[in-house]
Amino acid sequence: MSSILGRSVAFVGLASALLPLVVAWPLGAAAATETTLHRFCAPTCKYGSHSDGIALDPASKNLFGVTEAGGVGHGGVVYEFAPGTGAYTVLYTFCTRRGCPDGAGPRAVQPVIDTSGDLYGTTYAGGSGLYGGNPGVVFELIPGNGTWREKVLYTFCSRTNCKDGSKPQSGLTYAGESAGQPYDGVSPLYGTTSAGGANNGQGTVFSIAPRTGTKKWTEKVLYSFCAQANCTDGIGPRAALSIDPNGNLFGTASEGGQFQGGAVFEVSPNGGTYTESVLYSFCAQANCTDGAAPFGGVMLDQSGNLFGTASGGGTSNDGVLFELVPAGSQWKYSVLANFDGTNGASPSGPLSPDGAGGVYGTTAGFTDGASATVFDFNGTLQTLYTFCTQKGCPDGQNPASNLILDGSGNLLGTTQEGAKGHKGIGGGAGTLFEISP
Repeated sequence: MSSILGRSVAFVGLASALLPLVVAWPLGAAAATETTLHRFCAPTCKYGSHSDGIALDPASKNLFGVTEAGGVGHGGVVYEFAPGTGAYTVLYTFCTRRGCPDGAGPRAVQPVIDTSGDLYGTTYAGGSGLYGGNPGVVFELIPGNGTWREKVLYTFCSRTNCKDGSKPQSGLTYAGESAGQPYDGVSPLYGTTSAGGANNGQGTVFSIAPRTGTKKWTEKVLYSFCAQANCTDGIGPRAALSIDPNGNLFGTASEGGQFQGGAVFEVSPNGGTYTESVLYSFCAQANCTDGAAPFGGVMLDQSGNLFGTASGGGTSNDGVLFELVPAGSQWKYSVLANFDGTNGASPSGPLSPDGAGGVYGTTAGFTDGASATVFDFNGTLQTLYTFCTQKGCPDGQNPASNLILDGSGNLLGTTQEGAKGHKGIGGGAGTLFEISP
């Protein structure tokens, strides 16, 4: 039996830390109500399109997020949304200068908010890398006098053969996040790149921190993937990391592993270096019934257990929800639920705590015509909402962002596609949504 059952465990993380925990929705509850808070517009419009990842400011209660495309420079934007008024504001537009030295195309980025209200994240492209074009950057947005100023903290591919990494596809994390502490603005930030590194460009785990007594930041590669034969240690991590109180970093690689179905990994401090361990390699079972291609990373609970999803494999090849429990020097892997099309398919986004010992997540759909969903697992898999049930998908489709549970029991998230455009401009570029019990 999974360790998630029969317990009242408080899952902690950025989303849960910033908001009061509330009781999860009861099993068998009536269908939820979806409200579209904002419609993103076509990739060519200035307001931004295809949002993926949001964070809540504990001070203002406003949401901050990024879009992968749109903006004046067509390189995406950072935006603020005020749930109380419905006001949507573009704070910064990427790629407004030739060559996009400020970055472009932020992907699955849940912005980190520090104690001063600054925002931190990564872009997949842009940046003036010395040894590679469009390698991506780590950025900071600083508010002041009613405007926001961007500071590029690091540009990837600044070392020969891009050994420092390239193409980050997710955001950042920091020590103390799992305990609900805000980021202090000076301790290291941790992330992954899907390319670059010392082993034929198969990706990295990195840290970045300000140099003592200066305003300059230094990037350090903690691990380069594909250091083992046949890349049994994983290839191309695309999800954000989780960090425990001991500084151990946990994540997923959607490819590689012992059976080439992806892997869950741990990168641990070992004196002045870091050591990588594979906690589980997917496709260990016939026909990958244990899952394959994990894209969404893993989430830690207070007991050190890990929860995540694999987008493929399982009994119906529509993906699985899984748990990893430490057992001495090993980890015990369990499939908690199988997706089969009727309850969603292809989960690829991160999981979020439901406030009652379970997890919230999304499925992208697509497989075998399955619809996209928002689900809760608390011993039983429950579909809370199914997207795109009306012509034209006015409620959006393909949700892949994190979910935020607010103090009233509502879930907030984004979809990357569907819906008519902002102020009638374009369409099909996604939504910011609220789901209420």
